[in-house]
Amino acid sequence: MTKILEIAREALEQMPPETRLRPEDKEVIARHKDTLLSWTPELVQAFYDTLFAHPPTKAVFREGERPDREKTLEGWWRRTVEGPLDETYFAWMAKVGLVHVVRGVENPMMLAMASFVAEYVERKSHEAKLPEADPLSEAFYRLSMAVGAVITHGYDRYRALALYNVAGMEPALLERLTVEEARALLEELKRES
Repeated sequence: MTKILEIAREALEQMPPETRLRPEDKEVIARHKDTLLSWTPELVQAFYDTLFAHPPTKAVFREGERPDREKTLEGWWRRTVEGPLDETYFAWMAKVGLVHVVRGVENPMMLAMASFVAEYVERKSHEAKLPEADPLSEAFYRLSMAVGAVITHGYDRYRALALYNVAGMEPALLERLTVEEARALLEELKRES
């Protein structure tokens, strides 16, 4: 747990304070727990309908596993809504980054679906005319950004660690080589423009 907790902390600390999940965000989510949980079946259905309607995201799944993945999402949603949204929660999200590496879930797919959840909460909050629709929507926006940051950071760190374990390439060396390659590609793009 120590390594995934470290990864979660690294990701959250890199976020500017104004973008982070705040105590008042956690409080507004807690106040709307029952309403949010009542949306579970519809959210899960919409989430997986979206994934299965798009060939690149559908390709991540094995035949017949949708019911199990829906249960996983239900568990995530329940844990997210019921809290606590603490270090243990974000360490779990760092572990999801590792699961995504194994499953072939690319970061754009994950970030899009994190946004999907935030937009879902915003739409449902306004449809329900919740008095705190805006603060609740903002809370889920910040939460989705934090979750996305932790998962992508975990994903990147695990890939670098895997390369080290397989090829013996230190993460710092990989980072330096990546920067050099990116610099060369940028120069090439400038010449093409």
